[in-house]
Amino acid sequence: MKNLSLRLDEKDYKILDTNAKAIGVNKNEFVRKLIRLSTIENIEEFNANLKELLILKRALSNNINQLAKRGHNMANFEEVREELEELWQSLKR
Repeated sequence: MKNLSLRLDEKDYKILDTNAKAIGVNKNEFVRKLIRLSTIENIEEFNANLKELLILKRALSNNINQLAKRGHNMANFEEVREELEELWQSLKR
């Protein structure tokens, strides 16, 4: 087994300590678990999933913007309809 020395600032050390306690392992085991989970394949899969999520987010944002525009146009349509109704009533008099 190889030995590794690691220097952390106070903030990072507290994060490491808190996370290790949260899953019920010591700090050494927590770091080992992180290393095992951080394989290149996992990172590449994560990046691919993240890219797909960003594409979906853009599509959803575009759809929301289109719905908002239609909603604003419908509000304007109602105003125009009311004005036309008033104009029609005045022409009937």
